[in-house]
Amino acid sequence: MTTKKPKGRSHGFMHKSRSVMTKDKVRGVSFLLREYAVGDKVLVIIDPSQHKALPHRRYHGKVGTITTVGRRTVKLAVNLGDKSKTLITRLDHIKPFGVA
Repeated sequence: MTTKKPKGRSHGFMHKSRSVMTKDKVRGVSFLLREYAVGDKVLVIIDPSQHKALPHRRYHGKVGTITTVGRRTVKLAVNLGDKSKTLITRLDHIKPFGVA
């Protein structure tokens, strides 16, 4: 007996992103108080509790350089392979590089 293979646009997303979108502890609001400047290095860490401006899971753990700072969002230049990609994400999904 064979089973039909599931198909569709979102098939497999929950399985693929489960390890990325796990949450160990409740996060405070201190990340909103940090000030970023153009040229700062930041680490892309996806926060699963905030779904707005969520970067793709392939950028989780990558280091980027801030190119533009807005009120709620930042633009990052992230190297992916031999290309430089631009990410527009919220402050929830980044943290300063080299800070514990």
